[in-house]
Amino acid sequence: MRYITIGSGTAIPQSRRSAPCHLVRVGDQTIVVDLGPGSIWGLVRHGRVDLPDIDLLLFTHLHMDHCADMAPFMFALRSGALARTKPLLILGPRGLHEHYRNIQATWGHRVDPDGFDLTIDEWTDGALSWPGFIIDAAPTSHSIPNLAWRIDAENDGDCGIIVTGDGQSTVELTDLASSADHVLVAESAAGPGEFLEGHMNPAQAGELARMCGSRKLILCHINPGSGSEAIMKEAMAHFEGEVVVAEDGMVVDIE
Repeated sequence: MRYITIGSGTAIPQSRRSAPCHLVRVGDQTIVVDLGPGSIWGLVRHGRVDLPDIDLLLFTHLHMDHCADMAPFMFALRSGALARTKPLLILGPRGLHEHYRNIQATWGHRVDPDGFDLTIDEWTDGALSWPGFIIDAAPTSHSIPNLAWRIDAENDGDCGIIVTGDGQSTVELTDLASSADHVLVAESAAGPGEFLEGHMNPAQAGELARMCGSRKLILCHINPGSGSEAIMKEAMAHFEGEVVVAEDGMVVDIE
């Protein structure tokens, strides 16, 4: 399994951090989590991804900094240069169907699938098996419904990955995370010593990683003004495992 941070920042523009987007490769399968503004360019630039090759698109929640590129993504797939034939599944939280209908109402046929079957579903309960991997989800505590996504390779004993999206810890999330070996990709929109409702700071993210028994903690969703050294120091005070502050284009191989 390979994880690539496509966007490690927030909605606030930064020269070295883009809006949230994550790429996970399991074998020959390509999974994308969130499509913040500019993500489709980041996928090509950092992930070396051909957009028609994406097998599964997961949304954590429907705030614009996590989903604004859904319309450009669908529009790009209509280009003859990016012709797609294989089916596409998009999964997300409650409200995803309405979100796509609103996009269609604005952009019309330009965001309709052309030449491939599109399935959009709102997550309910239970793990979903896919060729080569298994996905599951759990809610976090955020201002709107947010799903933390877990992706595990199909082979028993392999390490998986959890991408929290936004929000603070819940019992459901810790139960999901503590069931098997994993790397935790957690948001830290609140800087060291700060408190932001519906988000985590590095201490809270470190505590979540400790409670979940994570192998490694990758901190993302970093706002301007938060230095990587201070972020790491605060998280490491609560978590004894490896801590990394994500940067756009960072590659982590997970075995």
